[in-house]
Amino acid sequence: MKKEKREIVCFKIKFSKTIYLLCIAVFLLCAAGVGISVWRIARFGIGGFSDALKSPFLICICLFCIVLVISILVKSQYAVDDQNLITQYGFVKSKFAVKDMTSMVLNTETQKLSVYFGEQFIVLSTAQDWNEQLVRALLKINPNIDYSFTLTDTPQKEEKDEK
Repeated sequence: MKKEKREIVCFKIKFSKTIYLLCIAVFLLCAAGVGISVWRIARFGIGGFSDALKSPFLICICLFCIVLVISILVKSQYAVDDQNLITQYGFVKSKFAVKDMTSMVLNTETQKLSVYFGEQFIVLSTAQDWNEQLVRALLKINPNIDYSFTLTDTPQKEEKDEK
C-alpha cells in the first residue's frame, strides 16, 4: 500500500529594496564587463596567451553572475512538503525536518519568522499575508511546535505644549 504524498506548498521569499538594488548593480557591472571584454576582443584581438584567457574568462564570470542573480530572484522560496521545510535561494537548497522544530516566533514589527531547532534557528522572511499560512502548514505537520509572536508597543508621540 502506497503512502499518499502531500502536495508541496510554496511561499515566495520577500526581498528588501536593498537586495533589489544590489541585483541591479550586479546586472550593470556584469553587462559592463561583458561589453568591455567584447569591445577589447573586437578592437585589439587576442594578442597572446594572457589575452586569450583574460577576456573570455571575464565574459564567463559575468554571465555566470547574471544567471545566478536571475535564479535567485526567480526561484527563491520556502516550501513545505509532508516532512520538511525546504529553503531555496536560486540553485541552493536546504532541507529542515519539521519534526525537529521546537518553536516558532513571529516578530510582528519586522514580519520575520524565527524557527528554532533546539539551540539552532533560521529566520524566514515572506510577505506579511503568507506568514500565517506558512505557520499553519508547519503546525499541520508537527502540532507540537510552540508558536508565539512578539507584540511591540508603538511609541506614543509626546505632544508638546505650545506656550
